[in-house]
Amino acid sequence: MSSILLLAPFEEMAQKAKDIIRQRGLDIDVSVASNEEAVTMAGERPDKTILISRGGTANDLKLIPERTVVEINTTFSEILGELERVVFAGYTNIGIVTNDNIIDNVVQDFTFQKTCIRIRPCATHIEIRNMVKKLCQEGVQFIIGCHQAVLEAASLNVAHAYIHSGKIAIERAIDEALRIESMRGLTKFQMERLQAVIDNTREGIIIFEKKQPVFFNAIAHDILFGESKRHWYAALAAHIKSDNNDKIVQIGNTRILLKRILLKLNNNINEVFVFQKASDIENQERKIRLSSRQKGLYAKTRFSDIFTCSPNMKALLHRAEKFAKTDSNVLIYGPTGSGKEGLAQSIHNASSRANYPFVSVNCASLPVDLIESELFGYVDGAFTGARKSGKPGLFEMAHKGTIFLDEIGDLPLDMQGRLLRVLQEKEVMRIGDDKIIPLDIRVICATNRNLRQFVKEEKFRQDLYYRINVLRVTLPGLRDRKEDIWPLLELYYAHFKKHDGDLSVTKKAKDILMRYTWPGNIRELKNVAEVLAFEDQVITEEMVSPLLEDDIDTVSDQGDLQDQLILPAGLSFKEYEKSILQELLSHKSQTEVCNQLGISRVTLWRKLNGVSEKK
Repeated sequence: MSSILLLAPFEEMAQKAKDIIRQRGLDIDVSVASNEEAVTMAGERPDKTILISRGGTANDLKLIPERTVVEINTTFSEILGELERVVFAGYTNIGIVTNDNIIDNVVQDFTFQKTCIRIRPCATHIEIRNMVKKLCQEGVQFIIGCHQAVLEAASLNVAHAYIHSGKIAIERAIDEALRIESMRGLTKFQMERLQAVIDNTREGIIIFEKKQPVFFNAIAHDILFGESKRHWYAALAAHIKSDNNDKIVQIGNTRILLKRILLKLNNNINEVFVFQKASDIENQERKIRLSSRQKGLYAKTRFSDIFTCSPNMKALLHRAEKFAKTDSNVLIYGPTGSGKEGLAQSIHNASSRANYPFVSVNCASLPVDLIESELFGYVDGAFTGARKSGKPGLFEMAHKGTIFLDEIGDLPLDMQGRLLRVLQEKEVMRIGDDKIIPLDIRVICATNRNLRQFVKEEKFRQDLYYRINVLRVTLPGLRDRKEDIWPLLELYYAHFKKHDGDLSVTKKAKDILMRYTWPGNIRELKNVAEVLAFEDQVITEEMVSPLLEDDIDTVSDQGDLQDQLILPAGLSFKEYEKSILQELLSHKSQTEVCNQLGISRVTLWRKLNGVSEKK
């Protein structure tokens, strides 16, 4: 709908305007009204922001705020036409009285064909009426003029004629109104687009003129929510002295990066403050870090992905979930292939750092000469062959997230000292650099080595051992969670078989699989399931045996456990039992040992202290 309203003082002008609008197919409303009536009508139409009228009515409409008034001017040819008609009628003393916006604001007296003509432009209705009276008193016989002049002449019984605006003048006014409407629409669109862009930036923007905010976006309002608008300038300007460089400052409880820009607009100096939450910048930094190195920077496994039927394993996972809620270092013990990294990923995904990087490092696989540069990074020119732009280390890549150091027991001693400093100080220095880079990371380590024994043999630093061994989890091998062997085989078999048929085996084949010791644990079991998935028949003993690399377990679970221990010879049964329990407790908690052996904590205490049960 058009925002234009044409208010014609007379029906004749209104009809001319309607004809033009109809012929051109325009959408413009036309009403007949003049002076106060026109002002009232325009006030009732707030949607009409562009008004077209002429003479005194146009002047009255200009007093309405936030409206644009386009005037219908009278052409000189139209005035001459009316004047010629009056002269031809025999009048010799003629006055032309009208608003100064209809004719040029020039007072003129001249003679045309023995006829005296007086032109008197006026500014107000009162001036027009007074001028008509004055001219008539001076002998003017005929008044040509605007609406007010004609009314006054009629009241004095003086001959009169109205100066009509012709089609050309009306059409010009309509064209000007359409041009203004088009420009407003374009300007509005441009302003809305600019506002949308500004409102969707990460930065808060405030423009101050004479220390008063004249413009601000939604982000600025949110960041400074706790501050009154009249205090905004003081709160921001207090941190800007002579320079306008970026500064990290504290506004209330929020840290922001602040910058000031000086602009000269309309001969006034405007101060533009641009600022952003430091936490938002840190999030952007994290995204940049993530995009620069995709491999190993996310954790896929969650606790819900770990399958188990074992009560002991379920208790272990429950305990690990509790560990995830803290930021303490975690040490995971477990034999090869038991799922140490999956557990580490689950801890990360259940922690407050889940949305940040998870960086996995296998300390045993890093070449000795590259360990330092991979872990800590380097700058340009740090050594021969160094990348020109330098390279961030894995610790840097883990900022705000978790770094998982697998096979920590295989880390060289000299690197252990460097690692200890990083863990203690939570900062790193790249090779060849003198700048300290602060870190916010959680460390999870894993090993299948006996680190306590390594410490005794001086293969592992004691201070580092106690630094990483804050929260400990001991993953059992498959031989200690036999109830999981068959369900896991079926699970992986179905995965590799693409759910095309269930695992079908002979009794002997199943017995072999269940009695197998699985030294490679879940990793080995998964490999076996993948091979069996290629078979399209019942799995037999002959198919299974070649896949298993170890002997079939023919002893009890407790025998398996004892086979792993090195005990002195010549001990009594109770001494053997006590030695086994002590060795178990060096790797597991009392609860884990009791659950594994099926005994109570009281029984465990009695066995350790040589106290016999009462009968």
